[in-house]
Amino acid sequence: MSRRPALVAAWVAIAAAVLSGCVTLPESGPVVDAGNADSTAEEATSRYVPNPPEPGATATTIVREFFEAMTATPIQTNSAQEFLTEEAQGTWAPEEQTIVYAEAAQPRASSQTRVSVQLTDAYRLDSRGVFTGLLAQSSSTQLFRMEIEEDEWRIAQLPDALIVPRTWTDEQFRSVDVYYFDPTARILVPEPATIPRGEQFATAVTRSLLAGPGASLTGVSRNFLPSELTLGLSVPVDEEGVADVALQGDASAMSPEEAALAAVQLAWTLRQDPSIASIRLTANGQALPGLPIEVPVAEGAEYDPADLRSSSTMFALRDGQVVSGAPTSMTAVPGRAGQRDYGFTSLAVSLDATRVAGIAGNGSRVLVGPTSDPEGALQQVVGGATSLLAPAWDAADRIWLVDRTVAGGRVSVVVDGRPQSVDVPRITGADVRHFLVSRDGSRLIAAVRRRRGDFLVAARIRYDDRGLLTAVTPGQPLPWPNPELPRIRDLTWRTPTSVAVLYPIRDQAQVRTLAVDGSPAALSIASSTLSGDFRYLIGAPDPEGDLYAATRQGFTDLSEAADRSTAGSDVDLSTLTYSG
Repeated sequence: MSRRPALVAAWVAIAAAVLSGCVTLPESGPVVDAGNADSTAEEATSRYVPNPPEPGATATTIVREFFEAMTATPIQTNSAQEFLTEEAQGTWAPEEQTIVYAEAAQPRASSQTRVSVQLTDAYRLDSRGVFTGLLAQSSSTQLFRMEIEEDEWRIAQLPDALIVPRTWTDEQFRSVDVYYFDPTARILVPEPATIPRGEQFATAVTRSLLAGPGASLTGVSRNFLPSELTLGLSVPVDEEGVADVALQGDASAMSPEEAALAAVQLAWTLRQDPSIASIRLTANGQALPGLPIEVPVAEGAEYDPADLRSSSTMFALRDGQVVSGAPTSMTAVPGRAGQRDYGFTSLAVSLDATRVAGIAGNGSRVLVGPTSDPEGALQQVVGGATSLLAPAWDAADRIWLVDRTVAGGRVSVVVDGRPQSVDVPRITGADVRHFLVSRDGSRLIAAVRRRRGDFLVAARIRYDDRGLLTAVTPGQPLPWPNPELPRIRDLTWRTPTSVAVLYPIRDQAQVRTLAVDGSPAALSIASSTLSGDFRYLIGAPDPEGDLYAATRQGFTDLSEAADRSTAGSDVDLSTLTYSG
């Protein structure tokens, strides 16, 4: 057991610790939208204990029934271990990864002692529950070595993985966010993970948080929970909604500031279970330095990665001037950008709604100025560009730009009024049609056009502890759920870890939500077909906020409670947007 990594699958950790019996673990909670769940409290409605191996079963039958045994409900691995040799039972480590497949072919015997199973549309979750990508075709065949033990076929060698169907995973797991900080500790950075549902949710998600964001996110996400701290068997939640996070290890070296930030990470991560109201946080039975033992999960609102300071205010352009308000009653902002026509074709607004960055000069210039000070001048911060897309503004007051040049997209960022070029492999030089930057400044999403269709590319942005940009990772294509790639008309943030995409279907349109990590488990169902020439999306990274699809004449509210009817907007409006 000592060789095994930190576990995200708490059910495996407990199953490994308990020598007999089955473990009742996560299987409750509603289906949630692309990584932002809101309930884990529902009780299990079904129970399934797979049958043990049949006497005299063939090697292929043993493998087939082993696959079935891995779908026990509530989650447990005792049933699956019955299909293994005694030695394999002691070495099999299903907690190291989870392989999720759409379909599995019937097991085939490639020799007397070898059985293989071909998986279709499979992907992998690591030990933290983090999506690590689709399985390559060469890795989709799972191999099993068989042995005769006590006159019966048993599996002697197998992948260290839980291998389960997508339909089962959708019922037993949920997509959530695990919260770290940016390198400057000014804002939280959510990282998606897939965690078991139900009463063991708190244990599983805490283990995932303690495991850290991983070396690949150095400079992107920062963990204030020291790697020396570990978790005991579980995180029980009492009837008062207090989650007992009893850490093991010496926390005395933590400063009070570090301990407070670590508590914020735990609060934001555990608040996704609405039954949890507070955390009893200890290390070796003692409170962390400078903290009370009990911490409310509402702690840390000032670190909100969605930065909702002004998300309820909508901004737009009317005849080149900046206006704000409701879509049906926009008024000019008091600043000069609202009083003169600067020829803006698109705009972005700072997260506190005090400044605007407008694209002018037919996409060649960027002007920045105050939204409310009528005496404040607009300053040109970029000139001589070719065709700038609508900018993006993050919580650190960086303005992100993409210029569509004849050589392809060029990414830059304006910091303190000074632009600097940014190389983003697989985005720089590509035919970029739309782009987004997350409010926490950690993610860049671009819609890139190819001849066979558009696809989304996601990159991570690295900084040092002073907030200075150091690099951007190569863009990774996000899987599209259909074989035929769309022509993307627009995209916007839906939550801090998901984006809404507007695309045409014949003479109509649809909107689909995709997780920023590309996880198929977090794909939402496409919305009802929208009739009309919908060209724009207006949204903010707030799961409870409004999402609009708009034509040039009106807009449709796509929120769950909306009736989907189309309302007229203020005439001559364009580039409707929230801050960011």
